[in-house]
Amino acid sequence: MNVSDNWQRQQDEIVALQAIFGEPAVEISEASGPQRSFVLHAPLDLCEARASIRVYLPETYPSGDPPIFEWIDAHDSNADRVADRPGYVIPRRQLVLSKDMRGAIEHELRRAWIEDMCCDVVIFTWVTWLDTYLAELWPRPAAPIPLPRDDSNSASTAPAASLCNGQPNKPPVDLPLADTLVRESAPGIFTGSALEMKKSVFVAHVARVFSGEDVQAVRDELMRDKKIAQATHNILAYRIRLDNGSICQDNDDDGETAAGKRLGHLLQLVEAENVVVVVTRWFGGTHLGPDRFKLINNAARQALEAGGFIDDQAKSAASKKAARK
Repeated sequence: MNVSDNWQRQQDEIVALQAIFGEPAVEISEASGPQRSFVLHAPLDLCEARASIRVYLPETYPSGDPPIFEWIDAHDSNADRVADRPGYVIPRRQLVLSKDMRGAIEHELRRAWIEDMCCDVVIFTWVTWLDTYLAELWPRPAAPIPLPRDDSNSASTAPAASLCNGQPNKPPVDLPLADTLVRESAPGIFTGSALEMKKSVFVAHVARVFSGEDVQAVRDELMRDKKIAQATHNILAYRIRLDNGSICQDNDDDGETAAGKRLGHLLQLVEAENVVVVVTRWFGGTHLGPDRFKLINNAARQALEAGGFIDDQAKSAASKKAARK
């Protein structure tokens, strides 16, 4: 691949990054030589943060050399939510890189360029890895702290909301044993088996749907169950085949950042159609990190299979896709 080909591949990658993250997230610098550069403001969904990284593209990238990164800073997105919590202040985390972390990130950039991408464009793949890596090392989002207020006219003072994985919990509920959290399925709603880790419990509910109204009806029916309504998160995703052959799909994190998107991707992977899945999570007091996403998807997949919502052909195709990844 010659210099011209490299330049075109770089341009294609920049356009792709702008399409994924939005044009304002990619600030292109004026070229002062053969090496071009840009600042990428990358959203780190799992960290609930945004990283600003200057990326240098040598004229030999991607065919001969990997890109070079310069860490600028990271912004705590969770702290910006104070506007949504009047009467509270949210402490801002210090999101920094140690020398060892910088070394590991630089090593992964080169490794991914060589091994995963076979000396091709690598920045999006690397940023996706970076989010997972930093989520395990950076501090979790801080809980909102109530500001002092005059409660002379109030009968009592409401306690501050607690946090689970960076999001306010719903009102506390006494958690029974995991097997008692599996509800008796309402007509048309299949409820799978409970998965448990460190006292956090995950249960998936699946139903056939053919319209947005059906999706809402399923959610409303589930919310009539007090245990489900008071759970920490009810993550939802659906996928519907319309009369014209196109697919209508959407998802809802319900406070568990990026979980809805991952659940929606699972429905695509298993080629599920005309189905909605809701995964209920009761937080057990210990943060699970990225493992929580595996449990959410595992609970959903088991319910989809046990309830007969995906056929053997789709299961086989999904397994082959997962193996290729």
